[in-house]
Amino acid sequence: MQSMKKLFIAALALAAALAQAQVQTRPVVGAYVLAEHGVDAVDQLQPGRVTHLLYAFLLICGEGQRAQDAQACQGQPGFGIAPHAEQAGFTAAFERLKQRDPQVQLLASVGGWGGSDPFFHLAATAQGRAAFVKHATDWLRARPVFDGLDIDWEHPGSNGAVNGVALGSPADAEDYVLLLGELRAGLDALGREAGRHYALTAAINTTREQLARMPMGRAAQSLDLVFMMTYDFAGPWTKKAAHHSALRSARPGDDTSLEAAVANLRREGVPAAKLVAGVAMYGRGFDGVKADGSYARPWPNEDGSVPFKDIDALAGMKAHFDKRTQSWAMVGGGRFVGYDDPRAVRAKVAFARRAGLAGVFAWELSQDNGEILGAMNAMQP
Repeated sequence: MQSMKKLFIAALALAAALAQAQVQTRPVVGAYVLAEHGVDAVDQLQPGRVTHLLYAFLLICGEGQRAQDAQACQGQPGFGIAPHAEQAGFTAAFERLKQRDPQVQLLASVGGWGGSDPFFHLAATAQGRAAFVKHATDWLRARPVFDGLDIDWEHPGSNGAVNGVALGSPADAEDYVLLLGELRAGLDALGREAGRHYALTAAINTTREQLARMPMGRAAQSLDLVFMMTYDFAGPWTKKAAHHSALRSARPGDDTSLEAAVANLRREGVPAAKLVAGVAMYGRGFDGVKADGSYARPWPNEDGSVPFKDIDALAGMKAHFDKRTQSWAMVGGGRFVGYDDPRAVRAKVAFARRAGLAGVFAWELSQDNGEILGAMNAMQP
């Protein structure tokens, strides 16, 4: 049994090395898969449908960890990585995916909106960064099915007090650059040990306000790819109902769009070839919407979210195209749900190709019925 396991690990490493050489020349078609939504979306993926699959999220233990992660983190070292409750099932599903699609790159994403607080603490000291790099590389070493890490620190400079504790300072800017640089060095060392390349990517907020807090031109030097979170520009946290994932901005100076995101990051010195455009596999809804865009309440789901696969079933609403933003929404009865229609996705793909971007990615795979991912595959030649 042990010899079979070693043979399987060696085969994975060889497949990863061969796939890396090929994938780097292919446009990116990526998708996040959320652990809480189960492995079915992974098992249903057909070969060639994605180049990158990002597993969200690994848990960081230690200072800043969430109260709900206390049991998972019990016995874990400071700034260590704790397995998600569904970790074993996902690892097995990823191994099955690799067997039928050896070229796919599997990245483990760390942080996320609710799980980023430990970053503020671990990145602030050399000891904290070293501990995290060690534990992250140890985690990858023990799971050769993964091809790298994705850092989703939300957000250097301000966490929005998502867990009830406000975190963030100007020092986060330099800490972010240092953390990514030290992770890059750690992954390179692990790669030399394993005879393969380990990718390092980051998911980021692209607004001018956030980019002022993080020097992305320097940070990107350590990254293989930058996943632009060009969605969630509108939601229950905004005063007006609007499309949350538009291609173009509604007004001059407004930077809540994909086109503005690319312009912002190019000004920061991030190469276009490292940028990956974000697509939403869900809509954001509002109820009681008035002519001025104000609304009475968000859509009655998680943060006003509506999976794309449920969009067509919305009763009493019709699809509306906004020429200004090149985006689609379901409207009717004082309700508004902005979403990425396959036609909008193809427009984003066309823009990504014109702008010389690395490709496109989406959040989140289980919310699709196959149509959004199909439109994203227009990125491939």
